[in-house]
Amino acid sequence: MKFCTHCGKELIDEAVVCTNCGCAVNGANSIKGADADDDVPNGGLNILSFFIPLVGFVLYCTMQGRTPRKANQIGVFALVGFIINIVFLVVLTM
Repeated sequence: MKFCTHCGKELIDEAVVCTNCGCAVNGANSIKGADADDDVPNGGLNILSFFIPLVGFVLYCTMQGRTPRKANQIGVFALVGFIINIVFLVVLTM
């Protein structure tokens, strides 16, 4: 299994160019600067990001370069948590 060294998306084994970001594939089987096992989403960090979106945003920014798949998952949970918090605030103030 290959991953793009730029965006972290999974690639087919014969890929020469990433279909997601267009960067050339240099034949590495792991994400730049991280083992493939290190870049799996973490449930605890996702839950933390959901309940405290600011923490999720900071984690997303700091982890994006090393572990892009984990960072993207954290970013999604932080964004969903932020949106739900805004909806609750609007409903409670009515």
